[in-house]
Amino acid sequence: MEKLLQLALQKAEQADVYFEEDASDELQFVDGKLDKADSSLSYGIALRVIKNGRVGLAHTRNLLDRQALVDQALASAENGMELNISLPLTKDLAEVQSYDPAIETVSKEALIAEGQRLIGYVKQRSDAQVNFDYGYSTSRVGIMNGAGTNLSRRGSQFVTYANLVFPGTGSGLLDFKMGKQPLSLDEAQLDKLVELYKIAATQLVPPTGNLPVIFTPYSLHFLFSRFFVAASPINFYNKVSPLLEKRGQQIFSAQISIRQDPFAPDMANSMAFDGEGTPTRKLDYVDRGVFKAIPTDLNYAQKLGLEPTGNGFRGSHEALPSAQPINICVDPGTQTLDEMIASVDRGLIVHSLMGGHSGNILNGDYSVGVSSGFYIENGKLTARVKDCLLSGNLYDTLGKVLAVESTARVLGSYKVPAILCDRINVTGK
Repeated sequence: MEKLLQLALQKAEQADVYFEEDASDELQFVDGKLDKADSSLSYGIALRVIKNGRVGLAHTRNLLDRQALVDQALASAENGMELNISLPLTKDLAEVQSYDPAIETVSKEALIAEGQRLIGYVKQRSDAQVNFDYGYSTSRVGIMNGAGTNLSRRGSQFVTYANLVFPGTGSGLLDFKMGKQPLSLDEAQLDKLVELYKIAATQLVPPTGNLPVIFTPYSLHFLFSRFFVAASPINFYNKVSPLLEKRGQQIFSAQISIRQDPFAPDMANSMAFDGEGTPTRKLDYVDRGVFKAIPTDLNYAQKLGLEPTGNGFRGSHEALPSAQPINICVDPGTQTLDEMIASVDRGLIVHSLMGGHSGNILNGDYSVGVSSGFYIENGKLTARVKDCLLSGNLYDTLGKVLAVESTARVLGSYKVPAILCDRINVTGK
C-alpha cells in the first residue's frame, strides 16, 4: 500500500489507498433440510487520486502492477468530478470493539446440529415450513493517505434467523439475532413465532379506514430510509430536500429521537473511522422530534460549509465514498409490545411490508403492501391480514405516534423499537 501511495503522489496532489478483505460462511436450511453450505473469500484495493481539482478512482482484486493502477486512477481523474477537499490526518481514535475473537471458534458441524435441533423443536409444535440461516464473517479494512493517515480495523459479524413460511406464499414470520459473536435463537423466540403462526391460520381483509398501526422493528426500515434520503447532503446541496429549511424545527412526534452511535458495543457495524479516514462520531439526527443534523462526507461538508461528520462510507472498494448514516438508533419508549397491542381497540400490527421502494421517497410518501401482519381487536391478535395497503407520508405518520416500545432490537445497521402510530390510511375491503 505504501509503495502504491508513493507512486500516486508523484503525479497527483493528493491520494489515498483503501483496502478491504472479507471471509464469510453461510449455512441455509430450507423447509427443514440443509440446502446450502458456502464459504467465500474476497479482497479488494482502491486508489483514489485528486489531480487538478478532479478525482479519479481505480480498483483491483489482485495488485500485480502498481504503476498500471496508478495510471488508471490518473486517467479516471482527467474526466472525474470536481473535488475540492483536503484528505485528513487522523491519528487519535476512539476505542471501538468491532471484533470478537469468539467468531474464530464457530464450527459448521456444531451449527448444523444446532439448526437441526431447533428445526425439530419447531416441527414438534407446528406444521409450518421452517427456514433457518446462519451467516458469519470476519473482515479487515484499512486506509492510508498522503497526509499521514494510516488506519486499519478488524470486524466480525454473526447472524442467525428463523423463518416460518405461510402456506402458498413467499411471506412468513421472521426472527433473528445479530452481533459480533456467535449467537443462537432461544426457544422463547421460536415459541412466539409458533404462536403467531397459529393465529395466522385465520385470515381476513381489514376494513378500509384510518386505523392505529404498530410497526414492528422489522417493518420500520421503509420509514427511516425515507428520512435519510431527505437528510442526504446531496439533496441539501441540490436544494431539493423537504428538510432544507427545517433544522431546529419539529418534524416528528416528541416521542421520536433518531441518533447515530458508531461506537455501540452491541452493533456489528461499529467503527472508529469512515472510508476516508475521518473519525466517526455520535450524532443526533432528530432529538425529541426536532430535526438537528445531516451526515456528511468530506466532499459535501466542504460544499455545504459544514464540518465532516465521519460518514464518508464506501459500499465496496469499487465505489467512491458517499455520506451514509451508521448505526442508526431510535430511542426506546415506555411501553412493552404487549402493552401496546392491548391498548389498540381495532387496528393492525405489521411485521413485513412490500413495495417500500415505491412512491415519492424524497418527499416521504409511501404506499406499501402488508406482507405479514395481524389484525388487532379488543387488544388481541385475531387473524392474519391479507390484501391490504398502507399509505401516507413519513412526516405525518411519525407525527402521530401514540407509543414507542420500551425495548429496541438490533437489526443490521438499525437498533429500533416498535412504534404505534395513530390514524394510518389502511386500504382493505
